[in-house]
Amino acid sequence: MQIYGIDLAKEKFDVSFFNLTSKNVSDKPSHKVVKNNLKGIGKFLKTHPSDAVLVAEHTGVYGDTLLKCCTESNVQIAFVGGYVIHKYRATPDRAKTDLLDCAQLRDFGERYPDKLKYKKFPKEAIYELRQFARHREMLVEERKRLITADKSEDSRPCRSLAVKRSIDRVKDVLDAEISETETEMLKVIKEHDKIQHNYEIVTSVDGVGLVTAVELLIKTNNFTTITTARQYSAYAGTAPYERSSGKMDKGAHISKIGNRRSKTLLYICAESARLHNKEIKLYYERRTTIAKKPRHYVLNAIANKLLRIIFTLVEKGELYDINFIRQDPRDIKHN
Repeated sequence: MQIYGIDLAKEKFDVSFFNLTSKNVSDKPSHKVVKNNLKGIGKFLKTHPSDAVLVAEHTGVYGDTLLKCCTESNVQIAFVGGYVIHKYRATPDRAKTDLLDCAQLRDFGERYPDKLKYKKFPKEAIYELRQFARHREMLVEERKRLITADKSEDSRPCRSLAVKRSIDRVKDVLDAEISETETEMLKVIKEHDKIQHNYEIVTSVDGVGLVTAVELLIKTNNFTTITTARQYSAYAGTAPYERSSGKMDKGAHISKIGNRRSKTLLYICAESARLHNKEIKLYYERRTTIAKKPRHYVLNAIANKLLRIIFTLVEKGELYDINFIRQDPRDIKHN
């Protein structure tokens, strides 16, 4: 297995590798620059040996073209988070260049091949849903900023009515665009049976709506790459982890590392379920009133409970039944 370290950028990416095909084998790695487009990546992949593995830092959309080409060419590629690479640098260089970064990624892949998680380009529908979700998020952020600015303007001793009308018009436009984006998201979902089936299962759970359901479909690649509630809670940052050493035991704590958007949406769903789901509402009151647990602690537990329900229902292919009564394990007869 030959490792290629790749430092991605918008227009090009730097590659660090050992040239094993050269007659004069050197102990120093080779370096090349490749244009980050279909033509440049196509030429680059044709020069690979069959056992080549690409290791690139996760930089968002800059790596999508490379990922798509690798998937179509059956080339293995793994993306490593910037936090992992930062921790890997025990003694970081004072200088920071693209050449050093791609060499660091190659070195990481060579030292820890077992930690590489290979990725495939998502299906067209999932990729389109991802774009719609990102677009809706930007529209909502713009509307939020506009509403905040509008409230701030109310504090002035006198306001311009023309500015007020302009703000109202822009808010109406943003509301219409958000609604249209959600409609397009539903169209994409309804055009694919497997996606629609899982979407209906997820939204059948009280407290889970369109936005969170789409987020789950995107991040799990329609529940194919992330298949358990524990995996997703670890990804979102709601999974508790034990912290103990010697006689010191601080109990289970939630890590600050995780996908902030997914975590926020899960907390919103937990709050909604607390208000509308009878079972969740009783659980919340019991934990906060009787057990005296903090509110944020209980909401995090509800978020994880919702994930367990969702992933179990998706695995079984069943809709959520609000009247379901869990059977007492003592009454189950085992053969």
